[in-house]
Amino acid sequence: MRVTHWQKRSPPSVPELKRLLAGEGLDCYEWKDDPGTRYGEHTHSYDEIRWVVTGTLCLTVSGKRYLLAPGDRLDLPANTSHSAEVVGNEAV
Repeated sequence: MRVTHWQKRSPPSVPELKRLLAGEGLDCYEWKDDPGTRYGEHTHSYDEIRWVVTGTLCLTVSGKRYLLAPGDRLDLPANTSHSAEVVGNEAV
């Protein structure tokens, strides 16, 4: 698992992130979760990449919490147990 924090002054745009992911040979789609949305402990059979554009997402992996803010990226290997929650008053 890897968390990469955004280092630029302004948050990324959706087209910028799509371009970066396409440059890695990845397909992507976008969705929005409202404030307070929670996903209980679960796994995926595939590698997952999440890139936050707005709001704050809290992921918990092996009891450790990771806060992802705009521009932050999570690379999560397949079959990694995790949970997630949108924190704050802004959608993610």
